[in-house]
Amino acid sequence: MKHWNTRYPKRYDLDSDGDYLKWRDEKLAAYPRNISELVVELGDMTAITNTEKAKIFETVELANMCIFSAGSAELSMNSLLDLGKQLGVADTDKSSRHSKSDELTDSGILNRAIPFTTRHVRWHTDATYYGSDKTIQALFLLCKRPAVEGGSNKVLDNEILYILLRDKDPEALKVLMNKDCFKYKNPNTGEISEQLGGKVFWTNMDGHLCHRFSFRKMDMAWSEDNDVIAARDVLESLILDESEYVIEGRLESGLGLISNNVQHTREKLVDSDDAAKKRLLFRARFYDRVNPQA
Repeated sequence: MKHWNTRYPKRYDLDSDGDYLKWRDEKLAAYPRNISELVVELGDMTAITNTEKAKIFETVELANMCIFSAGSAELSMNSLLDLGKQLGVADTDKSSRHSKSDELTDSGILNRAIPFTTRHVRWHTDATYYGSDKTIQALFLLCKRPAVEGGSNKVLDNEILYILLRDKDPEALKVLMNKDCFKYKNPNTGEISEQLGGKVFWTNMDGHLCHRFSFRKMDMAWSEDNDVIAARDVLESLILDESEYVIEGRLESGLGLISNNVQHTREKLVDSDDAAKKRLLFRARFYDRVNPQA
């Protein structure tokens, strides 16, 4: 374990470079560069061993995510929630959403929302529309049935994005960490919620970096402040450049993702015409994060 949060507590302090530069160099040197380096094989995701748990935490510390195999466990939402509990995350947003929104599939119920369709999904973190006081910090996925074709994901650790932005334009980062940058806009009514939205980067009470962003403009009302607009443009350019730190892969049946709500995309997919064979992924979102140093 690197214990970065303990060793470099001021790494996100924009007025001090000491901790940041040391952490930056270590983080970039240790960061995984391909999907195989993120994989942790589990015998049973509902009953992980201490060794498996330690490996998950080690990988998450390096990249804020890992890929896992379910092992002998049933591929279900309950199994995904059980895994979360074993890793110290249990505070889900399940009760506040449609009962079927935990299942990423062509159900015909939620198909106006892009994740439930076969369309390409651009770079985003989940649930940008939550308020700053209680945001989604962890995202778990479990694949039961993949698409017939396509549907691969690209992922990028938010801490890597922070480093890229701080090195390129620290003033833009300062704006995104200190100003209310956007509000939630209801995509159906256009109504703007003053309570939902806020900063793009910030640190939580434990000193860990939080981040939210999406290219989806229909439910985000960005501030018209000139500094915010300029900072957003810099961030979008960095994301679209898809640096060497972007990792790509596809979740097959029995594979899943543990993440601290990292930036991700999904490529366009081709689904089965047979309802019993359509793509099905279970999704769990948590208000708490996977914290290897808890």
